Amino acid sequence: MIRFFFLVVYNIFMFVVNKFRYGSRWSSHWLQRISPSANVKIFGNGCISIGRNNEISADCDIQVHGKGRFSIGDGSYMNRFCMISAHNSVSIGNHCMFGPCVKIFDNNHRFSREEGVSSDLTVGSVRIGDNCWIASNVIILKGAEIGDNCVIGAGCLISGVVPSGSIVKMKQEQIIQEIK
Repeated sequence: MIRFFFLVVYNIFMFVVNKFRYGSRWSSHWLQRISPSANVKIFGNGCISIGRNNEISADCDIQVHGKGRFSIGDGSYMNRFCMISAHNSVSIGNHCMFGPCVKIFDNNHRFSREEGVSSDLTVGSVRIGDNCWIASNVIILKGAEIGDNCVIGAGCLISGVVPSGSIVKMKQEQIIQEIK
């Protein structure tokens, strides 16, 4: 009970700090459960919008860069070590659950055969609908659109459109061999 009270007081304090630091670029309800070890920051002129009653667990890292936007609806849960990098737009609906170590990137480094990898980025958007379950170690890349009421299985890599009401699983074969 004391831990919960501390978390509520901490989140109300951080609500005030973030409103002072970011002004209108920070929009959130005061009722949140964001771990003190979570990193939720804006770099540049981006915006963050966090709905009511979300939980962001320990060691999550949410970064908005440049003119990027990040929004999450009401009542979602992010497990430990989730990472979101928004340079353009990442939008998450209401009542979504994220397993540990989910990564979401709306950007990718430019690269070419002649010059290799550059620090310049190409950007897109990511949209996740309402009531989605994103299991552990999922990676969601720019251009992904996940409809409402979807389940994305552990270890999946998502970069395209997933229609509402879908389950996505990786087809992997387990091979067991005797050690010789």
